[in-house]
Amino acid sequence: MPTSIRQNGVPVRHSPVADLDAVLEAWLAENAEGTAVVISARDDRAGLRSGARVRWLPPELAKGLEFDLVVLVEPETFGGGITGAVDRYVAMTRATQQLVVLTD
Repeated sequence: MPTSIRQNGVPVRHSPVADLDAVLEAWLAENAEGTAVVISARDDRAGLRSGARVRWLPPELAKGLEFDLVVLVEPETFGGGITGAVDRYVAMTRATQQLVVLTD
């Protein structure tokens, strides 16, 4: 079984989608440095706090990138079949410090 090189003891957090702003605000307040990303299949950035330290990406563009905080918004909407499974896997493995999964 593969073992992660990075082990910081922070478990994956699961919350409702409505907690997105609170998750980002708390992380920004606790971390003076670093970059967060929200990965979502929907272009729902309208109310999203953004800036130099918070990015938004669709799942298919996350490959090869790393972020301190990764927030997945409804990963079950990333598509079906092998393509959707690959997009979910890639999105989940972009976090270097913390992963948050938001679902309704």
